[in-house]
Amino acid sequence: MSAGLPIHRRDFLNGVLLAAGVGSTPASAAVEPSAPGALAERTGLQGQTDAASAAAHAWRDDPQRWQRQASERDPGIEDLVVVGAGLSGLAGAWLFREHAGRAVRVLLLDALDDIGGHARRNEFVSRSGQRLVGYGGSQSLDSPGLFSPAVHGLLAGVGIELQRFGTHYFDRAWARRHGVAGDGLYFDAAAAGGEPRLVVRRAGMATEDWIARTPLPPRAQAAWHRLLQGRDDVMPGVSAALKRTRLAAMSYRNFLQRHWQLPPEVLAVYQADTQGYFGAGIEATSALDAWAAGLPGFGGLQLGDAVDARLSPSGRQLKASQDDYIYHFPDGNAGVARALLRALIPAALPGEGIEGLVATPLDATQLDRAEQPVRLRLQATVLGLRHLGPPASAERVELSYVDATGTLRTVQARQVLLACWHRVIARLTDELRPAQIAALNDQVKVPLVYGTVLLSNWRAWQTAGLRAIKPVGGFWNEAALDVPVSIGSVRCAQSPDEPILLHLDKVVLAGGGTPRQQAAAGRRELAGWPFARFETAVHTLLQGALGRHGFDAARDIEAITINRWSHGYAYEYMRPWDRYWPQGPLPCVSARRGWGRVAIANADAGAYAYAHSAIDQAARAVAELLPVARLPQWHAFPGPDPRTLALE
Repeated sequence: MSAGLPIHRRDFLNGVLLAAGVGSTPASAAVEPSAPGALAERTGLQGQTDAASAAAHAWRDDPQRWQRQASERDPGIEDLVVVGAGLSGLAGAWLFREHAGRAVRVLLLDALDDIGGHARRNEFVSRSGQRLVGYGGSQSLDSPGLFSPAVHGLLAGVGIELQRFGTHYFDRAWARRHGVAGDGLYFDAAAAGGEPRLVVRRAGMATEDWIARTPLPPRAQAAWHRLLQGRDDVMPGVSAALKRTRLAAMSYRNFLQRHWQLPPEVLAVYQADTQGYFGAGIEATSALDAWAAGLPGFGGLQLGDAVDARLSPSGRQLKASQDDYIYHFPDGNAGVARALLRALIPAALPGEGIEGLVATPLDATQLDRAEQPVRLRLQATVLGLRHLGPPASAERVELSYVDATGTLRTVQARQVLLACWHRVIARLTDELRPAQIAALNDQVKVPLVYGTVLLSNWRAWQTAGLRAIKPVGGFWNEAALDVPVSIGSVRCAQSPDEPILLHLDKVVLAGGGTPRQQAAAGRRELAGWPFARFETAVHTLLQGALGRHGFDAARDIEAITINRWSHGYAYEYMRPWDRYWPQGPLPCVSARRGWGRVAIANADAGAYAYAHSAIDQAARAVAELLPVARLPQWHAFPGPDPRTLALE
């Protein structure tokens, strides 16, 4: 991995939002869908908008508010109610139906206006009439070689053949064939000390050549070049085992400052490079995890290749995986959500085969029909849960929720799967003990933003010779042309004159301190940002970086969708902040204990922000609800199971 250039972003996943209502955007920015199947066409600010969070935040601020209102009772009794229609909730519904051993009625309740939770689909229609499909959140199936039998079994069960991504779907030579294989570092005016500068690094370019093109002063360039040469043992006279111990106890920033004496100008280049994997900047990410991510500075330390037990779950995965990063639908893991939905409610996505699935419009009118055995109700925010009797002996559970019209309703079920955030669960019921509530509240999720931009063409990118831009300074963490994957009639662009989607991301952290403190402060900051701020940031970056290559933001940007995930990544345990890691006891294990007729799933339950973790946790939870059923083995430990890895 080349230092200073973008690293692959991890998949992130969670389920139902603590929200209700349709996301609102400024009228000038919004494209209202013309039919129920066009939900994904909405532009402007989407995801966890203020409007979408209004009901839940009112409940949070005044828990007694809904108790003062009369409720309407849903007819009948469900066999299973699933709270959350993200990947974990959809997977749990599918697994329950497959292994119940009888016909069952299942109701999924989700607070968003579309399926998939963070696995959100973005669609656009260009001026030329072409439909483009992209991802607004959960991106790829990362490291399938580490997946459990439960995950592989579920994917195969809904028709997803992983091997076809390498043989049919993913175009490995696309960037090289179209002359956009380079990566760019963009120094804004503040980082450049005056005039903004884009530095493109192409294959085969000598390190000293592209460093010399940066606006950094000579002393900083020299220090940076020494770091990237990677030959120095900056911890001499220390055994590899002790080096690892010390790296686990210090941040990557401290490692670069103390052992490499890097000046602030170079540290700024790496500041955000750990955020996409670990949900923290270099000042709050362990140096050991930075080593696992392939960041520079460790080549001369002779640390070996074994996966270290003290790595965070993402660090373990990065070090253990041998898979290419190619398992990506055009709409990201919304493709997985849609495959699950088709298996559960075929009328909502008619047809067969993955090739047809991606292009098929969702028929939202088919999601919640009374005669169906599985129903999915959107814009339904669950606010309360109680057993109808002592949890140990009760035969039913009652849930309270607010529907799309703002009406308070109740529904009864024989069993419940909570595939929603842990911090929501902590507030849903008074049946939990204080120790479990504290463990649930330990999950302070990392806020982030995914932007999807429709460009009328990508000629400027080809002229510049790059596929991705990493800003140094400025607003965004990264901007990259769409992943070159084609499935069925949804094809990646083959000419720079065609429209294309551009994806931008930002992990929103603030205030310094521990990762949890940075995430909480970042979420408060993100809540006050209007769509106009993101729109301006998109125009500023692209015009500044590519204007000299023929890009005109006013002409070439056709539409922008900003997917705001105030509650994004599940928090992962990391040294030195979480000293109980990995020995335990782990808060997520205490937090996910079911009770009575209720089980808990989702990525929070594994403290591991990946799609396969959410599926694993669904399998574990369904096994609790159906103890006589035989489900394929799942990974209940955060990250790759330590029993399957060589750990030092």
